[in-house]
Amino acid sequence: MSRRAMHGTDRVVRVVMTADNHLSAYTPKLSPQRLAERRRRLDMAFKRTVDEAIARHVHLFIQAGDLFDSLDPRNREREFVAEQLARLRAAGVHVFAASGNHDTPRQRTAHGGSSPQGVYDRLGGLHYFAEAHRVQPVALEVAGLRLAIAGLSSNPGAPPGSDPLDGVQLADPEGVLTSADLGILILHAAIEGHGYPGEAEMIVRRSSLDRLSDFQIILAGHVHAFASFQVGNKAVVVCGATERMEFGQAAGAPGFAYLELTSAGLHHAEHIPIAPQPRHVVTIRTTELWPSTGSVASSDGQVESAGVPSNQDPTDIVKHRLAPFCTADAMVRLRLEGPVTRDQYRSLDLYQIWLYGQQRAFSFEIDESSLFLAAERPEDAVSRGERVAPRDMLEQVLCEWIDRAATPAERALLAQTRTRILACYDALMGGRAGQ
Repeated sequence: MSRRAMHGTDRVVRVVMTADNHLSAYTPKLSPQRLAERRRRLDMAFKRTVDEAIARHVHLFIQAGDLFDSLDPRNREREFVAEQLARLRAAGVHVFAASGNHDTPRQRTAHGGSSPQGVYDRLGGLHYFAEAHRVQPVALEVAGLRLAIAGLSSNPGAPPGSDPLDGVQLADPEGVLTSADLGILILHAAIEGHGYPGEAEMIVRRSSLDRLSDFQIILAGHVHAFASFQVGNKAVVVCGATERMEFGQAAGAPGFAYLELTSAGLHHAEHIPIAPQPRHVVTIRTTELWPSTGSVASSDGQVESAGVPSNQDPTDIVKHRLAPFCTADAMVRLRLEGPVTRDQYRSLDLYQIWLYGQQRAFSFEIDESSLFLAAERPEDAVSRGERVAPRDMLEQVLCEWIDRAATPAERALLAQTRTRILACYDALMGGRAGQ
């Protein structure tokens, strides 16, 4: 008779599960002071998970990858994690972890092939499952139940679109898994039917989970949205990220998961939200800036119909639209899209708009990738879809001024001005990568 059948009553194992904390993340284009504040927010989100684990007297604390945003987090974040693990250890909580695609070396020459979690494993702060090719369960008895806990760290060598469980071996010579009341597997990967559908994303197939017959609980990181669902006889919990890391991510607050497990499997799964730092995408179409009617931009790309006076300065219109979203703690992206003539583009003071956003919001950026040139004259006709390269257009305008210079001295002065303006543009606008 199995141990599972021998239990007359179920005991409850309490678990806090977290992943994708991305501590020590670098956010482009933030000042040193604001970058420090952003990192402090990430730290406090992780501390919130530890606080909840201690408050609920959990037995297990699971970290399912991407604790850090990189292989070389700052020493401040390393120390911070050590402090939190010490608190969990003092409270009698068992900690298990795997590393994710952000904090797993892509090759053995990087940091000697070691993840930062390994330091805490050596010091007894957690049990780290470093393997990406072998499942090796460890036995743990809590709340009257014998658990078999295993984990797989991210496999950076797996080809895009592959299943990270392909070719993975079960190493359990002592039969820890078969003799346990409950088998728990920690992964850092998307699960088929949930998360990223792209071909380049590694996805665990449901058929792969079916083959792991002795694991009843699958705890997965990597996807930044919470979910709880069944795959055959297995309960799958995706805890989500503790902070919103990009623009355009799924609606719903980030957070972590509180679980209650019995010998029968998952008894209770609860998502505990954490209020994220506000992010807004403000979309403005060029038809709103110059014609008599157009579309009014709103947060997160929502558009409402409204009239716009044709004689209003387009720079002022943009500032007016941005005003409700540019608050002291908000990360804001202005997305300009639609047709624009060269004269219209020149009349839009992007530097003043950028300065307006920078002075009012926590962070501000301008995305012009959806602008395209509109024909002003038949000889200027450009097929729809040709995108504006803002720097190239700026340089073209400056060159036109130089060509129209009346004297060599004026031409030389304009050439120096061109160099300085382009250098300022490069410094201020930077790349367009999402934060």
